[in-house]
Formats: sequence, C-alpha cells, structure tokens
Amino acid sequence: MTDHQASELGALIRRARHSKGLSLFALADLTGFDDSWLARLEKGLYASPNPAHLARVAETLDIDPARIDAISREHLANSMPGMRTYFRSKEKLSPEALDEVEQAVADIRAKYAQPPTDSTSTKGGTP
Repeated sequence: MTDHQASELGALIRRARHSKGLSLFALADLTGFDDSWLARLEKGLYASPNPAHLARVAETLDIDPARIDAISREHLANSMPGMRTYFRSKEKLSPEALDEVEQAVADIRAKYAQPPTDSTSTKGGTP
C-alpha cells in the first residue's frame, strides 16, 4: 500500500470512528488494540497493517471491507489466508470437512450471485 493509500485508509477509519461518536480510547476498548496503534493507523503511518487487525477495526466501525480493499488496492483481501487454510488452522477440520465447507460456500455464492446484466453472458455458449 502506498503512503497516499495508507493516509486515505486512516481518514476512512477516523471518519467512521467520529461518526460513531467514539474516542480512540473507546475504540481501543472495543477492539482490544492499543490506542496509540489506532492513532498511528488513522494517521496513515502503516503501509501494511495487520489484515486481521484491520478487519477487526472495520467490523467494529461497520466499515464495508470492500471500501478498505478499494482504498488499499486489495491489501485486506490479498493478505488474508484462503478459506481452506483458515478453517484447517482455526477449526482443525479434516480434509473431508474442509471439502464440505468449500462446497457449502460455493453453494451460497451461487445462490446469491448477481445475474449478468450485459449481453456478454456466457450462458449457453462461449464469451
């Protein structure tokens, strides 16, 4: 992430915090992170903040992760482990269970996928 992107990200977080009426100390209490770390994040001093910490701050402040990814050029998405890796290490799932998790997520994605809106749909043919 560039210095400019880090500054934009910090400004987004600061605006979200202010809109919720939270001080840095209150946000620190809610997230479990040090208020000085949060202040540096808001000042744009981290070019590569820990994605798990960033995700937690975003969740606490109701910031859509897509907004963070748009500002940071996919820093959050690209820095997070894949679903299979996450569930294997966090939940200690077996390979068979991991297959089921992946299939369940694929089914959910298919269920909620947006239909194509243009004439380049690949339905019934090649693009």
